Amino acid sequence: MNRKEIINLLAIATANFPNMQEKDMKPTAILWEKALSDIDYPTAEKALLKVLSTSKFFPTIAELREAIAQITQPVSIDAMEAWGLIGQAIRKYGYYQQKEAMESLPDEVVEMVKRFTWRELCLSENVDTLRAQFRMAWDTQSKRKKELNALPSEIRALLEGNTSQFLIGDSND
Repeated sequence: MNRKEIINLLAIATANFPNMQEKDMKPTAILWEKALSDIDYPTAEKALLKVLSTSKFFPTIAELREAIAQITQPVSIDAMEAWGLIGQAIRKYGYYQQKEAMESLPDEVVEMVKRFTWRELCLSENVDTLRAQFRMAWDTQSKRKKELNALPSEIRALLEGNTSQFLIGDSND
């Protein structure tokens, strides 16, 4: 977004907060321009309206970026839905058809299945404990993705670049 678009967003925000109308918004405009430069105006405006609809205080960058992430990211399944999909795949394909089972699952579920291993998921005798561990791991991963998606694209790319070097099986040798 450019400076003019940022000023338009600030005009909308200050219209909702009359006590802010007399304040110098130049520092806020500079900050919003830096922090929201990777967002297109229509998306930012929708996010601002979403925040203004629920917030009793002047919007922060964090609130705006979170709303932007909610608007632009597809809705993710929760831990129990993912666990249910895994259960269906186990019943349909069993232990010996791992490739077919993995192909039947969404990518985010496959990613988590690889962490637990197909063998462990199929052969575990303590399903209740495994399900609880899966739910905790899923929730942690979902929280990380949500936080990462709310960051400016430059910072997100920097963090993704720094963490990818530590992933198991991901070597650049």
